[in-house]
Amino acid sequence: MEFIKFFKPGFAQDFMKVGIKVYRYAKGIEKFFGFVDFVEVMAIEGRDYAAFESLGIPLIIHAQHQGFEVNNADIKKYEKNASSINFAIKLADKFNAKKIILHPGEIENEDCSEENALSFVKNLRDRRILVENMPDSNHLCFDLDKTRYFLTETRKGFCFDVNHAIREDLSLKREYLGKINSFLKLKPSHYHIGGQDFIGREHLNFKYSDIDLKKIVGLFPKDAEISIETSGDMDLEGLKEDVRVLREVIGLAENS
Repeated sequence: MEFIKFFKPGFAQDFMKVGIKVYRYAKGIEKFFGFVDFVEVMAIEGRDYAAFESLGIPLIIHAQHQGFEVNNADIKKYEKNASSINFAIKLADKFNAKKIILHPGEIENEDCSEENALSFVKNLRDRRILVENMPDSNHLCFDLDKTRYFLTETRKGFCFDVNHAIREDLSLKREYLGKINSFLKLKPSHYHIGGQDFIGREHLNFKYSDIDLKKIVGLFPKDAEISIETSGDMDLEGLKEDVRVLREVIGLAENS
């Protein structure tokens, strides 16, 4: 599959920037040099990130989340949570990353609370940390008001995950652009987007998606920095096509 280069990444301050989110360094990822503005990588403790040193692409760091037994709302996981975010910060320092994305936490049991998460995140002094909104009511930062409150209390920046915000609306086939507009009032510093369908599946390649990518991207500010969350490093060819699609949609949105 030919990978078309639409423009030199990051050539203008007010042009949208496109990156990919991956969980590990996969063979062939170096081919993304010159086609993406950055790579967002999960900071998994114990993993070696030396291979990224020669990649030649700026990195954004995503701290471990519930899938790695991290939960900032759980007081009994404090040591694990602290170890996880400290590893993410050290990795960001190593690669001079400008952003560290963090999930706020989840109410899993009686040891979990919003107060625990607020205290934990508030005490993280790193200005690069951005809190991401979550997809369901078990998580903190599930809806607009709860996300606004969490950001205000912790004084952190915002990573807007579009798919998380509209999951319920899309599954019920409700209009979702209004909700996206509401979240944009929180002035995100970063964006996540992937393919999504009417039966609730997320992180799909765009060719399998039901969302109107052009209309959504048309709502973003001109300097938005967007991580594609689709097939990731499990399918680099699919991810290359997703980059091509998003680049094309950005061009259409800006010229419409």
